[in-house]
Amino acid sequence: MLGASHLSYPRTLRLKLACNLTEVRMAAQMARAFLAEQGCAEKELMDYELALVEACNNAIKYVADGGRQKPVLMEVLWDTNEVELRITDHTSGFEWPEKATLPDAESESGRGLYLIRALMDHANYLRSPGENVLVLKKARKSQR
Repeated sequence: MLGASHLSYPRTLRLKLACNLTEVRMAAQMARAFLAEQGCAEKELMDYELALVEACNNAIKYVADGGRQKPVLMEVLWDTNEVELRITDHTSGFEWPEKATLPDAESESGRGLYLIRALMDHANYLRSPGENVLVLKKARKSQR
């Protein structure tokens, strides 16, 4: 049986972004401020902010016309052991690669997945009809 020491009540920030790239920067800054209030170190804050920007940009860039009216949901969950980021999109989804590689220097795209994977400890992409959820996790620096 689980005791009280196994319970976790994470602090959560939920933001709904219009499916518009201009919304991403402000939402990522709000997430950064929320995590700073929880005591995250500067290096961690930069990692979370960049991962959120890349994930939200992809969710908005690749949405089909029918999904443009639906918001992108950004969730940030903080607890003493880890931070979990969730981005819910309304794209048709894609196959999450086992390993992301850095594209050629001349390539104008393809760095987002590589950056997300490099910055986070865990990344999982859950596809379903109508919406998908990218779940990113990183252990708190003091917990590594």
